[in-house]
Amino acid sequence: LTRIQRLVDNEAWDDAISALTSFRLQFPAFERPETDRLTYEAYLARGLEMISGDQVELGMAYLDEAEKLGDLPQEALDYRLWAELYLAGIAYYGVNWDIAAMNFRELCLAAPFYQSACDRLIESLVSLGDQFAYAQDWCPAESTYREASQWGAAVNDQIGQAQAGCAGATPTPGAITDTLSITGTLPLSNTESAP
Repeated sequence: LTRIQRLVDNEAWDDAISALTSFRLQFPAFERPETDRLTYEAYLARGLEMISGDQVELGMAYLDEAEKLGDLPQEALDYRLWAELYLAGIAYYGVNWDIAAMNFRELCLAAPFYQSACDRLIESLVSLGDQFAYAQDWCPAESTYREASQWGAAVNDQIGQAQAGCAGATPTPGAITDTLSITGTLPLSNTESAP
C-alpha cells in the first residue's frame, strides 16, 4: 500500500490505478477506506487529464468511476458537461451541420477554450451556410453566415452573395391587377356541370 501511495503522490495515475485494482482484488477488506480514497483520487485526476486532452470518452469513464466512490468536485462536473456537448457536436460534425453548430454554440458560450469549441462552431456555421447556399436557399444562408461572422469568421463575400440572393428570391407583394371579378356568381351544385 505504501508503494501505491508513492505512485499517487508522484501522479503516476495509470500505474496507481492498475496497482490499486490488483490490490483491491487481492485484499478487498484491507484498509478499504484508504484504498477507496486513493482510487478516487487517481480516477479523478486521470479523468481530468484525459477529458481535457484527446481522450474525452475515456476521461468521462474515469470520472464516472471516481463518482462511484465519492462526489465529484465542480470542476469535474463542468468538464463532464463540456465533454458531453463536445461529443454531441462531434457526432454530427460533417453529417448534420445544424445539430453540430447547436452543440458547439452551447460549448463555445460555456467553455470557449475547451476542444477548440469556438473554431468548431465557426466551421459548422460556415459549412451550414455553404449547404444552404448550394441549395440556393439564400435567406437561411445569409442568416447563418452572419452568425458565423459574429463569432469571427471572415465571410463577408458569402454574406453579400446570400443577401443578394435572398433579396432576389423574395417577391415583394403588390397590387394584383387584370383579374376578373367573381361577384354575382353562384357556386355549382353537385348535380350541375361546369359550362
